[in-house]
Amino acid sequence: MMEQLKKEIFELKIKASKETDINLIIKAQKSLYKKKLELLDMIHQTEEARAGLTARELIAKVQAMPTLPKFETGMCKIDAAFLGGFETGLFINLAGESGAGKTTLLINMLANLSEGRKTVFFNFEMGDKLFVKKLKELKLNDAQLDNLIIDSSTNNIDNLIMEIELYAEEGIKFFAIDSKMKITTTTGDKEYQQISNMSKELARLSARKDVVIFLINQMNEQDIKDKRLAFKGSGDQKYDSDIALFLVKEDEQRKLICTKNRMNDRLFSIDLDLADYSSNGGMIETTYEMANVL
Repeated sequence: MMEQLKKEIFELKIKASKETDINLIIKAQKSLYKKKLELLDMIHQTEEARAGLTARELIAKVQAMPTLPKFETGMCKIDAAFLGGFETGLFINLAGESGAGKTTLLINMLANLSEGRKTVFFNFEMGDKLFVKKLKELKLNDAQLDNLIIDSSTNNIDNLIMEIELYAEEGIKFFAIDSKMKITTTTGDKEYQQISNMSKELARLSARKDVVIFLINQMNEQDIKDKRLAFKGSGDQKYDSDIALFLVKEDEQRKLICTKNRMNDRLFSIDLDLADYSSNGGMIETTYEMANVL
């Protein structure tokens, strides 16, 4: 039944992409959304049936999982800092002031990862023309062009979570969301509570589906002025993060600072420039400057 639903969703996607009449496009999209909800409900029922395991069952379940290596980002300094790349099941917050290059960093990272696997970039900050301009600057190869999925419309938090869950069912492991400030909610909660709930949901999702979710975050002006590394909004964001990263501008140079790292507890500060984003460079030894981690 689940495989049949996946097949129907795939066929509806093709149909929606080929329609030219706006009414038929809307009809196809509604049918597609309904089928996605059906599949998601089926996935949740399967997961709930596995809830409440004994310690022995949990250990057996984890041991039965396929062993996944760390995934290298193709950015030598970052891979070295994380001792070989990223494990799965991580919620990673990346913050910095406007113009620091957060989007550029993550587009390059996902493009590098797309050499050998599908990745998804949720682009809520740029129009399609500007985003395509950035993609062309990367000079992507055929594999990257086919594997890097761009979603510029699913910015409601409930729909965003649904899409990540469905993509995860297809085996996709890496997701980037640009940015937190453009994600919408349907609740009437105050902003700090919305941010807190959003952070918790994405953290749970990354652990439950064993995927890596990068969320581009912001810093407030006073923290930037005081050189204090903190996420804008609710304080729960750092607590929910498995890894907390800050991209700091220093003239023409960029410094990537890790203030939290549940993967191996190793904190670091490394200098980056655009040349370090390429997947073609050689291994560069990372220097750790703990005094610069605030």
